Amino acid sequence: MEAFTHYILPPLIGAVIGYFTNYIAVKMLFFPHEEKRIFGIRIPFTPGAIPKGKARLAKAAGRIVKNDLFTMEDISGKLLTEEVEMPLIDKVMSILDQPIRETGSVLAGSPEKYDRLEANFITLLERKITDAVHRMDIPAVVRDEGARMIREQAAKSGILSMIVTDNLIDMVMKSVSDKMEEFIDAKAPGMINEITESRIHDLGDRTPLYVLEQAGYDPEHVRAKIIAAYRESVVNAVNSALRRIDVAEVVENKINSMSVAELERGVLQVMNEELRMIVNLGALIGLVIGSVNIFI
Repeated sequence: MEAFTHYILPPLIGAVIGYFTNYIAVKMLFFPHEEKRIFGIRIPFTPGAIPKGKARLAKAAGRIVKNDLFTMEDISGKLLTEEVEMPLIDKVMSILDQPIRETGSVLAGSPEKYDRLEANFITLLERKITDAVHRMDIPAVVRDEGARMIREQAAKSGILSMIVTDNLIDMVMKSVSDKMEEFIDAKAPGMINEITESRIHDLGDRTPLYVLEQAGYDPEHVRAKIIAAYRESVVNAVNSALRRIDVAEVVENKINSMSVAELERGVLQVMNEELRMIVNLGALIGLVIGSVNIFI
């Protein structure tokens, strides 16, 4: 019994005291949830450390998330990895390698809607080209330039200059100009429509990559441009989003809106093993101290 009291009991008491001391300390991180008073006097250490410092914790957490965990470089870096970037670029390139009509039908919602859009575009293009032809006033150009050329040729021949008078030249060229204007008014819209419709239909059967190749841009050049545009867009979008969204404020408000019980559950989900280890460490330290006291 004397051996138990002298050698066994002190380490056991030290272990129990260390265990419960750390257990109480861990519990006091959260409990009590609210301030306690006796006769209007606040009881010390109430509320618990985390409920008492909840506002400071929320502000610090928001600052850490904004400055260290949720930076533009981190987000952009995740979106610009090869695993994310390449599938998107490959998808864009595959779309560019499909006939314009197929892609247009998907974007429009159906082949019928695409056909209506195509017809409207052809009509608009025809009207614009016809208006441009009218603004050029080709009959007037032909009349004036034709009259000038005839006068120049007539001036080189004395006999011809006596026969071909200015009035005759003006009358002939005016007649030509009027006939040309009638022809343009009557035939130009139909001819323009036929050519435009043929070209647009032919274009619909081509792929965007084919069109770009005809313009002198090979697929690798197009791919490089798409990659550059994607990267620039990601950086700009992330930068713009972070400027508009105050991440620190969002985190701070979220933590402040949580009840102490919710905050406790969240902390325990993350650190339950670590907190248990702290309690067990208290028992171990108490055991060691109790054992040392035996030999003092």
